[in-house]
Amino acid sequence: MHPQFQFSSCNSIRVIKTIRMKRLHIALLGTCILIFILMLSQVEGQKTNSMLGHLPSDPMATHNMLVIGEKTVYLSHLPMFQEKDAPPMPHRYQAILEVELQQQGSNPQNSYMKDRQSHEHIKIYTINPERFILPMLVASEEQGGTLTEFKGSIFRGHLEKGGTRILPNINVNVKQVVYFKKFDSLAKRPTQLEYLLFGKGEELFLAHLIVAPPDFDQVVSVKVTGHTFSDEELAKGIKVVFTSTTNAPGTRLKEKQQAEGAYTLGKAATSNKIQVIVNREFYFEEGELRTPPRFETTAEEKKSSFL
Repeated sequence: MHPQFQFSSCNSIRVIKTIRMKRLHIALLGTCILIFILMLSQVEGQKTNSMLGHLPSDPMATHNMLVIGEKTVYLSHLPMFQEKDAPPMPHRYQAILEVELQQQGSNPQNSYMKDRQSHEHIKIYTINPERFILPMLVASEEQGGTLTEFKGSIFRGHLEKGGTRILPNINVNVKQVVYFKKFDSLAKRPTQLEYLLFGKGEELFLAHLIVAPPDFDQVVSVKVTGHTFSDEELAKGIKVVFTSTTNAPGTRLKEKQQAEGAYTLGKAATSNKIQVIVNREFYFEEGELRTPPRFETTAEEKKSSFL
């Protein structure tokens, strides 16, 4: 073989080997990077699950809510109970929120208030929010942080029963979680009527405290005499018990009714009495708070004109 040709062949072999080694190094590097990414993803996934705690058991869902209040707007989640041997029910919570309605270039809170005032015969206003995990409203930083805003559309009337959409795709800013409780499958419904008092200034409401099936959801506006509560006290919700009244849909508080209730504040050992005058019943539902739920209008709902 010619020496020059032999020399060129050797160089070619060296070049080919060098290229192959570089390709091998690149492949190994790529494999290492891929393994690192997979390991990182697994760690992050474990970290996320650890942060969320119990929250992954609650699926993303559309949590329709009642809208009440004019000067201050409140949302009351429309709940349902967990059925035995059924998948986790995302609506198994009673929740009341103080919110502010916002939208760039307009004032949806003012628009809602004016619509409500011009349709006084309409009791129910509702909101259809985007999907989210309800317990995120009260989640800690370790659980992924608290949900403080979401989007939704407001309806005049009940959105599940022919309501009219009046404010589409608005921003809902959660200012305060007044009340949030997950239903306990072992809880027993109290024998006496129990409500949560909340609101601001002269605009006060009572929401029936829901405990165990069969139960009912009710929100009324009230006037309270015998004590003036501060906005700070009302922001946390005040439990009021009507000791002389049986806890049943037919004996719930009615419009124009006057009733005496008992409440305690903070760690007080004794209760105090207040007089309540019911102005208007904004919402009443009992069928969906049975197990299994009943979606047809009940006799008591018909009697109260909540169709």
